[in-house]
Amino acid sequence: MPGVGDWDGARWAFAAGALFAATAVQGDPTQIEDLTRLSLSDLANVQVTSVLKSPEALSQAAASIYVITHEAIVRSGVNSLAGALRLAPNLLVTQYGASSYIVSARGFGGNPVAQNFSNKLLLLIDGRSVYSPLFSGIYLDSLDVVVDDIDRIEVISGPGATLWGANAMNGVINIITRTAYLSDGTLVRADAGNEQRALTARYGGKTSDETSYRVYLKGSDRSAEELPDGASADDAWGKAQAGFRIDRATERDRFTLQGDAYRGTENQQGEGDLRITGANVVAHWQHHGEGADTDLKAYVDQSERIGPIGGGAFVLHTYDVEFQQSAAAGSTQALVWGAGERVNSYGITDTATLLFVPAARQLSLANVFGQDTIALGQSLKLTGGVKFEDDPYTGWATLPDGRLSWTLHDGSVIWGAASRAIRAATPFDREVVEKLGTVVYLTGDPDFLPERVSAYELGYRSRPASNFSLSVAGFYNVYDDLRTIETASSSVFLPLVWGNQMRGDTYGVEAWANWQIADWWLVSSGVTAMRKLLSFKPGASGLLGLAEAADDPNGHASLRSSMNFGSRLTFDAVVRYVGSLPDPALRAYAEMDARIAWQAGKFLELSLGGANLLHARHYEFPAPNGAAISRSVVAEALWRN
Repeated sequence: MPGVGDWDGARWAFAAGALFAATAVQGDPTQIEDLTRLSLSDLANVQVTSVLKSPEALSQAAASIYVITHEAIVRSGVNSLAGALRLAPNLLVTQYGASSYIVSARGFGGNPVAQNFSNKLLLLIDGRSVYSPLFSGIYLDSLDVVVDDIDRIEVISGPGATLWGANAMNGVINIITRTAYLSDGTLVRADAGNEQRALTARYGGKTSDETSYRVYLKGSDRSAEELPDGASADDAWGKAQAGFRIDRATERDRFTLQGDAYRGTENQQGEGDLRITGANVVAHWQHHGEGADTDLKAYVDQSERIGPIGGGAFVLHTYDVEFQQSAAAGSTQALVWGAGERVNSYGITDTATLLFVPAARQLSLANVFGQDTIALGQSLKLTGGVKFEDDPYTGWATLPDGRLSWTLHDGSVIWGAASRAIRAATPFDREVVEKLGTVVYLTGDPDFLPERVSAYELGYRSRPASNFSLSVAGFYNVYDDLRTIETASSSVFLPLVWGNQMRGDTYGVEAWANWQIADWWLVSSGVTAMRKLLSFKPGASGLLGLAEAADDPNGHASLRSSMNFGSRLTFDAVVRYVGSLPDPALRAYAEMDARIAWQAGKFLELSLGGANLLHARHYEFPAPNGAAISRSVVAEALWRN
């Protein structure tokens, strides 16, 4: 892939040419893909799999789960995972650079000033875990899919460790792409704007009645943001990605083989470029048997980040295999059990100031789990489960979960849950060495413990009218062994060392609602309010204060409107609000995104979208760690047949 600078001369001419060529496509008018295809009743019955690891209706799920539908993603005009995740009211997505994002649920989004990162959220793409075992966080810049191929994104706020394991501490994001048979034909999407340019090409077909495939190629780049003094943040970046998917389905069996490869270049302020590369292959077999359903998944993943000369690098190889079976036990019980093994093998090129000892290691993570859902009559359902996970650093951990749901006479559901989850120790916690010149000032702790949470939830989900739905969940979380910075001893200040000397509680409420005002107008809203009550344990240094844990707002909210004007014109807009950050401080802000789309022909859609329209520039994280995020406008042409 060419460097970012190599895009400058060609990108505008290419995108403009694509738009011009697309306008020449002629065809009979067609209906737009609108929200009336998916009524609130249909949405309530969407089958989700992230809560029980088996299909169940969204309306009956005993968890705080929000589903970002395919229709919502397509209508929003987003062209990245970060943009799609912003559609979930129970997530907070914070942008602090052209390619840099923080994603969090129920707080603990990190505080880069204290070298604390968002590391309590698990993200999966078609069952492939994509959090980094090196620090438990997510490199969102290296993750991408063709947004037109996303079937849905299931977002659970709250622990999901019993089914999904360590790091599903505050939530689980499960991105599920569409089967290849839904991608028949050609799709070309071209975007041209003042901040970003992108081109996506995808082709799908069939080799037989049972076997379908698709292949795609996607390229994008984004301009640099600005520093407080108006100078460039020098963080422009570009990326190319290609991939494939093959699906074969028979009466009882389904097999999927899919993979992706990417390469990108990111400018670094005052330094050379950072290069990111990676590839993955996933094989997934599902069998519907007479007495049980069997699921076997295996994947191989490689990711690499190479800094400028002297800037360090790492390569990470992941090998994972997972087995699961589910079966009914009589008419009142549904059992799910399984086991898995994941091996992470990595090598790190140290810098003069950031080292890992050892610089290469192989970490193995094994697990076994079981869960039983019992119908206690017609309206009461109890789910209990436990996962035993063998961590390479701390050994076996027990991760239990219990959920109770009560379906009322009107179809409304009241549910409650209690669960335990951990954020596993990583090489960054145990083996890092940081220097100032020749002086070692921070080291990992070889006895660092997993961070722990015990979570308690109570929720209500209802559709009191045919055109209105509501979901509310309250939560109370008890945290212990949160990471802190400690002195080496009472007599020696340096080197500092990571410790587990913070604990505390968080509590809050999250709610969202959908109101189908008319056949042509849907309004959706969401709000999350939260408070943290943290404290240091006796003997803690308290060097960086409680803000060391995270710099989170007390709340955030969104309001989205989706309108159809006739059969060929749509207008979508969303206003989002994020409360003030405490330390480092940043005042609250509100922003708006909007998009108007016109179905110009049978195969062609043209649209104009804008992001961050209320301000020319705004901050979502304080400088100097955060850059000013600019208003952007994008023209797009989409051709598919």
